[in-house]
Amino acid sequence: MLRWRAATALVLAPIALASIALGKWAILAVLLVVTAGAAYELSRALEPLPFVAALGAGALPLLLSIPYHQTGILLGALASLPWALLWFVAKPETRTLRAVLAVLLMSLWVGVPLAHLGLFPRSHYGVVLILIAVVGPWISDSGAYFAGRFFGRNLLFPSLSPNKTVEGGLGGLLLTILVVAPVSYQLLDFTLAKALIIGAAVSICSQCGDLFESSLKRILDVKDLGNFLPGHGGVLDRVDSLLFTAPAVYYIFLLV
Repeated sequence: MLRWRAATALVLAPIALASIALGKWAILAVLLVVTAGAAYELSRALEPLPFVAALGAGALPLLLSIPYHQTGILLGALASLPWALLWFVAKPETRTLRAVLAVLLMSLWVGVPLAHLGLFPRSHYGVVLILIAVVGPWISDSGAYFAGRFFGRNLLFPSLSPNKTVEGGLGGLLLTILVVAPVSYQLLDFTLAKALIIGAAVSICSQCGDLFESSLKRILDVKDLGNFLPGHGGVLDRVDSLLFTAPAVYYIFLLV
């Protein structure tokens, strides 16, 4: 399992980093691909919502953020409701709670958070912030994995994820702070307090994102929402942490 996870990461990491280096349009193109993969997985897990309906709900916040920024994200989230209504009218078989849940998840859980990655300033600061939002969860996940493997004794939330331990969570938190805080302090001119806050927030939000998806899978009684990525499951299994960290990094940058 670890071998497959490492191999998949070696393929995905260059794609993610290259898109960040190329700029906003490359990032948006990758995000649309991620949104399409998430829509495919949720449309299958939460049938009978069609793939196109799920894709539209997730893509609207992302596409409208291009011309209208934060306002476009909100508008896209609101527009997903009439978009869903069109499908409920056209296809009576989609009038189910599962279909409604799929639309809301695609809009609020996938589309809105991913759209925040396009809001960062087009500058050195923006690139560093995107790297923190994207790479930070990888660091947290690695720290949690190895700390849990070697020191894990006490289960964190056994009803949600039977493999996560308190020691693993603390290991992920500590490693993320040790990496992200100095980067933020040196490259973003953050105060020490703000650097520590963003380091801790990235790890905490990353772990919450993972637990949120674990809860969803338990509700749906599935092991993975997809199997596109060997060792990782599906697209949502890979970006679940990013869906929580991207908005967190953006608003910490603005507000703290």
